[in-house]
Amino acid sequence: MRESSGVAILLVDDHRVFAEALAGLLATEPGIGHVGTASNLTAARKLLGSGRPDVILLDLSLAEESGSDLLAEVMAEPDPPAVIMLSGSTDPRLIVQAIDAGARGWLAKTTRLPALVAAIWQVLDGHLYLAPATLGPVLSHLLGDLRRQRAAAGFVDRLTPRELDVLRCLVSGMTRAEAADHLFLSTNTVRTHIQSLLRRSEQHSALALVAFARSHGVTGIDENDGSVMTTGRGSSS
Repeated sequence: MRESSGVAILLVDDHRVFAEALAGLLATEPGIGHVGTASNLTAARKLLGSGRPDVILLDLSLAEESGSDLLAEVMAEPDPPAVIMLSGSTDPRLIVQAIDAGARGWLAKTTRLPALVAAIWQVLDGHLYLAPATLGPVLSHLLGDLRRQRAAAGFVDRLTPRELDVLRCLVSGMTRAEAADHLFLSTNTVRTHIQSLLRRSEQHSALALVAFARSHGVTGIDENDGSVMTTGRGSSS
């Protein structure tokens, strides 16, 4: 809960001059109460142990530490404070990961004070806050993931029976030669099927293909009743 003296904030940033200057500016804002600072995770944990802030402004990169570690710890609490990540990065993958981990906002360190204060009030009202400049890249990243998920959803259904046989051999850990021997195919035919599988799955290596296949429920030929159908030796189909 917010104290009558104002919103309590913990600023975690390893740039001491920046942190102290920002803390001083925030403390002058109406409705903002105590602003504590910590330059590393140990200091932040100590302050969190002595009192719960309403908002944590958390630097993503803390010297050799990661703000993500503290975010995970804070989110494990039954009633965590709102966390806004501070970073010089606009990588949409990092932003999505932070929001998925429980952060309520993402701001650049160059954000002007009025926008920072507005973000604080927004997350305290239960909303997410992303800097306007990050919205486009984040949406593009999410839509790209959605398109890839849709394309992958029917991956197995679109495989030919022989492609599925080859894929299950790979999932079982077989080499191309072993798969060819097991399925009574030539190694060139197996290689052709693998190239087709890589194109269909949009993967760039056999290792990635196997991981992709397992994520879509494809099992190895030694993980069920061995019902993979094979053709006679010498077949190239």
